[in-house]
Amino acid sequence: MSSTKPCVLAVDDAPDVLKSVFHELHYLYTVFTLPKPEMLKSFLMKTTPDLFLLDYNMPVLSGFDLIPIIRSFEKHKNTPIVFLTSEGTIDNLSVAVALGASDFIVKPFDPNILREKIAKALHDH
Repeated sequence: MSSTKPCVLAVDDAPDVLKSVFHELHYLYTVFTLPKPEMLKSFLMKTTPDLFLLDYNMPVLSGFDLIPIIRSFEKHKNTPIVFLTSEGTIDNLSVAVALGASDFIVKPFDPNILREKIAKALHDH
């Protein structure tokens, strides 16, 4: 039986953040979590998320580094991207938007804001 719930992929190097995201979203969405950003490309060969939730600051590849990888897939040219960041400055936001992000959420996140911003990004898409 296939799920009709939208699929959200959270990429963050902090296991506690991924656990929180899953806990807050799993009853509304099909949630995948990826602790290693360098695994994104192979993950996208198998799965098609409806929204990406990306940590900004990670080792190896930052959330900004992941945007061109995501956009290199034809089916993800316009998929919404929301940043999860502890560095919620205007500079970061403007760079994220310029690179194609829909929105950003500051960590530690408020669960209601997380759900609202994801719902809005999916709806606007």
